Amino acid sequence: MEYFDAEYAVESIREKYNKEHGIKECKVEDDYTKRKRFEKQVYRLLIMHNVPYSKKDEKKTFEEYLLSDDENTSKTKGAKLKHSTKAKRRNNHNAGKEHEMKEEEDVDERIASIKNKMRQKKRPTTERQQKRREAKKLKRSKGVQKLLQSSAKIMKNENIKQNKLKNGVIKTVSNKDGEEEPDSKSKIQPIQQKPVFNEESKIVYSKIDFAATPGAKTKKSHKNPKEILKELKQTSQQINELKEQGQSDKAAELQNSIAWKKAFDKIEGKKVKDDTKLLQKAIKKKKVEKRAAKKKWEERKQKVDHDIAKRQKKRQENLDKRSKDKKNKKLKKASKKGRIIPGY
Repeated sequence: MEYFDAEYAVESIREKYNKEHGIKECKVEDDYTKRKRFEKQVYRLLIMHNVPYSKKDEKKTFEEYLLSDDENTSKTKGAKLKHSTKAKRRNNHNAGKEHEMKEEEDVDERIASIKNKMRQKKRPTTERQQKRREAKKLKRSKGVQKLLQSSAKIMKNENIKQNKLKNGVIKTVSNKDGEEEPDSKSKIQPIQQKPVFNEESKIVYSKIDFAATPGAKTKKSHKNPKEILKELKQTSQQINELKEQGQSDKAAELQNSIAWKKAFDKIEGKKVKDDTKLLQKAIKKKKVEKRAAKKKWEERKQKVDHDIAKRQKKRQENLDKRSKDKKNKKLKKASKKGRIIPGY
């Protein structure tokens, strides 16, 4: 066990324990870890069998095994051999460690070179990017932040002053040089115009009220087509009567006034309902709608009554069942106590 390091010993003990107890380790190894493990195993085998690390070592130790011309060399030959084997082992162990360190250094160097190449491949920084970086650096510093805050406040105050000057809140005073400066002491308040209302208590936005009839309220047109039809029939009957009596001038005046009234109503945006056919159609439609609504209402009423009766019936059944259950419970208790009750 002198050739095995502590890490290998721990791994071997763990593997042995897992095999004995039937524990399976689900390890997902990378190619790098597999290569490292293989290199370690090879290195251990080389150390165990005293294999020289490189050809240079062989050249150095080759002369030790040759016979010398001196007589004293025969005595010290065995001691030299022992010493050389121990030195070999130490050298091999140290060389292995150095080799691992060199490999790690080589990997780091490669990574660094790849990173440098990647940086070189990137496009050169533009002026806009440089400005952004500089702005970020400036923002990070606390002193610059304070300066920015103070400058922002100053700008805000200046904007407020300019707005007041435009609206006429602050009065300007001419300076010695002829420049105008705001006079903060004297403040002129703008005159607030009060809203003007007309006779209908509505706001008038212009100076003149353009309402058609400023005093009187506009009457709404009749919505009921029956009443409109009735009025139309009455007017037509009146005109016919005047014509029969020989008063054709009055009849013409009446017709003219009706025509003017229709024209004014159209200008005001009112609907002129003077077509008898359309009015009759509307009356018919209203009657159909009434019938449908009546039918729906009756159906709804029947449904509501049916639901009430159903719920009432269910309630009554539940109450009867409850009373029966109470009686049966009492009778069962009495029969258990010793009373003779038929059926229990």
